[in-house]
Amino acid sequence: MSIHSDHSNHRSRVLPRSRLGCKTCKIRRVKCGEEKPSCVRCTSTGRKCDFEVRPSSTISVIANPLSLSPNTNTVWRERRAFAYYFECAASSIGGGLDIDFWRTVVPQVCRYEPAVWDAIITISALFECPQQSPVPVLQRRDNIISLTKNRQDALRWYSRSVSAVRQRIEQGSVDVFVGLISCVLFICIEAIEGNADGAMQLYYQGVQLINALRLQIASGAASKASLLEDTIIPIFIRLGTFALASGGAPVTALLRASEHALTEQFDSLKSAREAIVLLSIEIPLFERSCSKHLLQAQAPHLPEELNTELFTLVTRLRNWRTAFDKLMTVLRARHLLSLQGIGTSALLLSYHEMLHVMLGTCTSLSLMQFDAYLPNFQNIVEQSAIAPKASVRSDGTQPPFTFDVNIGLPLWFTSLRCREPRTRRAALALLRQAPFVQGFYQCSIWATVGQTIMDLEESYAMAMNAAHNGPDCGLLESINKPIPSSELAASSYSAHADMGPRIPTAPFIPEEVRIGPISAFRPMDGLPPGTTEADIAKWNRGPDQFFLRISRKQHCLTGNACPMVYECVPLDFDQIHPGGY
Repeated sequence: MSIHSDHSNHRSRVLPRSRLGCKTCKIRRVKCGEEKPSCVRCTSTGRKCDFEVRPSSTISVIANPLSLSPNTNTVWRERRAFAYYFECAASSIGGGLDIDFWRTVVPQVCRYEPAVWDAIITISALFECPQQSPVPVLQRRDNIISLTKNRQDALRWYSRSVSAVRQRIEQGSVDVFVGLISCVLFICIEAIEGNADGAMQLYYQGVQLINALRLQIASGAASKASLLEDTIIPIFIRLGTFALASGGAPVTALLRASEHALTEQFDSLKSAREAIVLLSIEIPLFERSCSKHLLQAQAPHLPEELNTELFTLVTRLRNWRTAFDKLMTVLRARHLLSLQGIGTSALLLSYHEMLHVMLGTCTSLSLMQFDAYLPNFQNIVEQSAIAPKASVRSDGTQPPFTFDVNIGLPLWFTSLRCREPRTRRAALALLRQAPFVQGFYQCSIWATVGQTIMDLEESYAMAMNAAHNGPDCGLLESINKPIPSSELAASSYSAHADMGPRIPTAPFIPEEVRIGPISAFRPMDGLPPGTTEADIAKWNRGPDQFFLRISRKQHCLTGNACPMVYECVPLDFDQIHPGGY
């Protein structure tokens, strides 16, 4: 089936003809959603919305939906959900750089694919009325999420969409391209619902579909090949950064077209984003390889092949920054830098700073080396305070969900690697203000992990300080002093990240109490090596409780080398920080 094929029996579901639209939409010759007293299309663009006064005997589907027959009311709810998706949700889900896919390609496909239509209106319903629970879906109790009418609609539409796709697969009549778009939409739905595991499974299934589709269209239509390589595959590559952050590995086969990472000139912020995203996968993978070698070989230095790869990545990241600065100079000179562009630019700079720190610290396992990169961590915080301008909605709020790269990863990286308490707190504060769900994961989970590690290290530091010198109220005060909101929001934009610190600093967390690599697990899924039932039993938690396994040096008063100790601590997602969601 071609993506441009059409079936008239489905078209009436999406864009039925009506003469009940508002005067403004009629004058503009655009489709009106017919919501009263003001339609979504007019209100979303700030236009005045006027409807013609009709005789009282005429019943409006929009004005009196509950007075209609069940079938008519159902059609109205679907049409309204589609209107909300098109006018409000689409631009937030993909970000401003991918608006064509979400507002053009996907709606076109839904004209002849009922499964895609149902997936779109499901996303719309969940996006408009999100029920944001900080508890992961696998740990939720039945009464956490209430079944509102909106949510009932969403679950019914999603079930219908999945059933339709399965039926087409069983019949052998599913178009691979449509299946891939459906997969992208299903990932959205599972992510919004907080089911990261389900979203990840769909992600890997989508990668398999991409490989199949690449073979299928190798000698086919150029339009399909362009949409696949230029739009859909970059979406999966960006999702790969989230998969990598959680310990999973993105499918490197998708990175075969990596010429953007080597370019020394960008023609748009979109091309700059695609290049930094590729590096955001390759550099963490390289960092992981370095850590594995240093741990297994117990050698203080990297072998020649890793040093060569390090030099290559450093050069590519430096070239990216040079090309990015040139692009920003051109955009500013031509007055082409919109508010959204300013936010996107700051976001890309925060990723650059994160990757710069990774490359600068991957040759050693020492946790102390991160202290030298405090200016970079502070730049991440500063740029992350500007970046939300790219995703802010008309009412000043952030969307509940985004598929695009966002500030979550750089801020989470800062909360774990930076040991300057006030910068760390600033990162966590901004993380809690970001879109609730980014990619596969909820930012509240990242914030909980970062907060837990920070609290543990600071409590260990206080205990160690008390054992040596007695209570140090000055240290405690410098750490816990509130951070003014003015210090979290930069007053002006700068394309350069090499500016001085803005947030007053506090003493660094001592080396002896710094927590090393961490991993998350649930007892019901099995215990990590070295963890015993007694380690878990002392917390008196259920088998579905999430735990962190942490490593740190045991404090020694003798001055001798301190041994490494391993501990397990529960993650309490339902205990939200006062500044959180």
